[in-house]
Amino acid sequence: MPPAHHASSSRPLFLLTLILVAALWYLSGSNPAAKAQAHPPEHKRHQPALVNQANTPPPPREPQPSTRRAFHQRIVALGDVHGDLPAAMSILRRAGLVDLKGHWTGQDAILVQTGDIVDRGPDTIALYRFFQGLRPQAEKAGGALVSLMGNHEMMNYLGDWRYVTKEDIASFGGERNRREALLTGWIGQEWRTNYSITARVPYLVHHFPHDLAAPVLPSTPRGSSDRRFLGDPTFPSSVASGDGKNPFLRAAASFVHGGITPEYLSSLPSSPSFTPIATMNRIGHDILESLLHHPGGVPLSLPRTAPDEQREFWSERGPMWNRDWALEDENEICDRVERACDMLNVRRLVMGHTPQFEGILSRCDGKVLLIDTGISRAYGGAHSSLSLTYTLTPASALPLADALSFSLVALDDPTPDATLAGPDLARTWVETELVEALYTKGRDSETLVRSERVVVVPE
Repeated sequence: MPPAHHASSSRPLFLLTLILVAALWYLSGSNPAAKAQAHPPEHKRHQPALVNQANTPPPPREPQPSTRRAFHQRIVALGDVHGDLPAAMSILRRAGLVDLKGHWTGQDAILVQTGDIVDRGPDTIALYRFFQGLRPQAEKAGGALVSLMGNHEMMNYLGDWRYVTKEDIASFGGERNRREALLTGWIGQEWRTNYSITARVPYLVHHFPHDLAAPVLPSTPRGSSDRRFLGDPTFPSSVASGDGKNPFLRAAASFVHGGITPEYLSSLPSSPSFTPIATMNRIGHDILESLLHHPGGVPLSLPRTAPDEQREFWSERGPMWNRDWALEDENEICDRVERACDMLNVRRLVMGHTPQFEGILSRCDGKVLLIDTGISRAYGGAHSSLSLTYTLTPASALPLADALSFSLVALDDPTPDATLAGPDLARTWVETELVEALYTKGRDSETLVRSERVVVVPE
């Protein structure tokens, strides 16, 4: 045991050590006040210090979300499928409009089928049933299916079966059943109710910028959304007035089976308010209705008593048979194409009817788009669809790099965001139009037209 005086001499050193440990423990945060200062409550964090506030720079400004947004519309067109359901399904899957079961996945896209579903193949019943079921699915999702008559639909309605296959007749259970189905039966009813001759589809359908006076589309009953595109829209005075160069007056595409020429448009019955789209659709439906009640059955051609407007409609000059835009020299047609676009208030004319077996053909700088590529296995042509994507982006929502490329802001602008969101550019938009040919079987898509421009909405 060590001597007693050693124990007494070490006690002060022990007490001093204990006091130091206690002080360190106290300062390390055991005191609630010190702990609260070291870790402030959540609602007090990140507040700027009051001390030396005059010399403290303000926190960076959080970017404010733009109150203006871009607007998009996608339109897909499918040409002559001629009795080949598997081909049609694979093309629509490639375009992103249906899934493997054939159910609509295209959201608010608009699908336009330009006729000639019937003939040359065995799938007439299956194809019309498919499109019959697809229509309400597209409408429920906010999209639309626009179905047009081809010359082969009209020929079958007239009783002209020159291109009907034996397999097609057999699928109906014989000629009599087929005639009844196409005239008074369910397919004939589909043609009279849901199929038309031509359509004008605007590039913006569901939504419009608040400062853009949108055309008023024709009224349509519930469940028939495609009817919006089968008449001539009424343009507000802010769009239709002026020098006729309003950037949105022709922001649409025309669809038909054969071709619409300015000469044919000029032959239509004139009226105080010229309505070429509605007039062509009326003439086509007048023919269907008249043949339904024709004495002695269908006549294989127009009856002798048919009025002149129906004869002109069904002639090679009319929209069901015309091939001018496909066959004539491009240098000779582009001025006429421009006139037709002007009369229809559209930028592009889209049509099938004349096969382009290698792929979709663009003529006159994309103003003419020929989409019949011999899809059916009866032809063995390219499996294709036409995709048109339209985007309208407000200046305030543009990335800075894009705004610089369009010269909407200057390089030396100290506040480019404020400039883009300011009143000087409040009616300024960037319009993008992308037209593509989409192909299956591993073939790459092809850009036919890509245009970008700055447009200012008229006041």
